[in-house]
Amino acid sequence: MAPGRDREFAEMLEEFRAAGELDVYSGTFAVAWEGYGSFHALLSRMKADGFPTPEFVPMDSYFIEANGRILGEIYIRHRLTPHLENIGGHIGYKVRPSCRNRGVATTALRLAIKRLAEIGVERALVTCNATNAASVRVIEKCGGDRIEDAIVETRVERRYWIALDRESQVSYGPAPSE
Repeated sequence: MAPGRDREFAEMLEEFRAAGELDVYSGTFAVAWEGYGSFHALLSRMKADGFPTPEFVPMDSYFIEANGRILGEIYIRHRLTPHLENIGGHIGYKVRPSCRNRGVATTALRLAIKRLAEIGVERALVTCNATNAASVRVIEKCGGDRIEDAIVETRVERRYWIALDRESQVSYGPAPSE
């Protein structure tokens, strides 16, 4: 994520607000509601271990975008903690409401899988709320093998491993016709 995206970021935030999805930025990430500058500063510091607390792992963050419009975000965590093994995993993503059901999350997850493979991770853990049918479809479409669910506070978190060492698991669309 680069500085200078204030307007586009504010538009995405407004869409989440209008949809009543205020929980997309909570906890440490709630600073996003203050504006892009504060959020960018937080994410920049989170690239390394231990910020804002020792439990945080190195992470990359990217906008999912098309034609200069921010469609969502994706986070790529370089390793897991016990907490991330239950909720969060290696990859987290969000797509603004108007851009859902268009393949945005699937494409972003496939690119994140490729990035994790490039940095040497052999398999990626991806989790989602059991009630999030769209994320379940995305993860399974990207090769997720479901493992034991985690019970987190008042909900069930589905957990999936995606093998990164098998090229067949990472598909970027149909093969060209011969």
